Amino acid sequence: MRYAIVSDIHANLEALTAVLETIDAEGVDRIVALGDLVGYGANPNECLRIIRERAIECIAGNHDRAAAGLKDPTWFSDSAKRGIAWTREHLTAESAAFLAALPLFRLVDRRFLVVHGALHPRPNEDLYLTSPRDVRRSLDALRSADAGIDLCFFGHTHRRVAHEWREGRVARVDGEEVGLKAGAYYLVNPGSVGQSRDEDPRAAFLMLDADRATVRFHRVAYDVTASQRKAGEAGLLVAEPRRGMSNHWIGGAIRVARRIVPGR
Repeated sequence: MRYAIVSDIHANLEALTAVLETIDAEGVDRIVALGDLVGYGANPNECLRIIRERAIECIAGNHDRAAAGLKDPTWFSDSAKRGIAWTREHLTAESAAFLAALPLFRLVDRRFLVVHGALHPRPNEDLYLTSPRDVRRSLDALRSADAGIDLCFFGHTHRRVAHEWREGRVARVDGEEVGLKAGAYYLVNPGSVGQSRDEDPRAAFLMLDADRATVRFHRVAYDVTASQRKAGEAGLLVAEPRRGMSNHWIGGAIRVARRIVPGR
């Protein structure tokens, strides 16, 4: 069984379609999305229509819940609040209902868990798994969650990473492919489809080969400039003072894109 795991699409139609083309070429049995389908980008309804038509299995991210009116974006950055306000105004009733119905986590085929933020203190869409302490706490939650479930995919940080618990030790596992060892537990983030934050503007996703017990990370080039032009025309890319997750990502993404993708 082969799965494609995607996360943090953020209404980026160009990135989503490029990733799906690659996934289709690879051939998978199922696609699972880890939330934040909307927010920041200018094509929420178009992305959600594709997701529904392809029956992609989804959970909710913090932006999805805020856009659906289930969450107050009080603690969002200014650019994120602007994106939520714009998205609420432009969502169709069908799109809003779809987002409102999404669960916070899922157990997929009794093989792995998916969550947007973290597994502790309970599955949630808010906590960033960036500190060693929080990574260990979510790994501990995974170990106690369900006998036989040793793998969880998470999103939210927009950065790909794999964390392994083995014989009491927690370590980051590097490399394009990660072998899943018996007796170990894993938290794995595929990175972001729509808004990468690791100095590589290409869309990110991963493939899980359950039969081979491997996870392989992928990057896909897409038209960053076109995506951001639409967001700019919608008023979603207004300059603001630098903050951990602000629109300063944009300039760097374009500069790197021109180096990576000829003609961009």
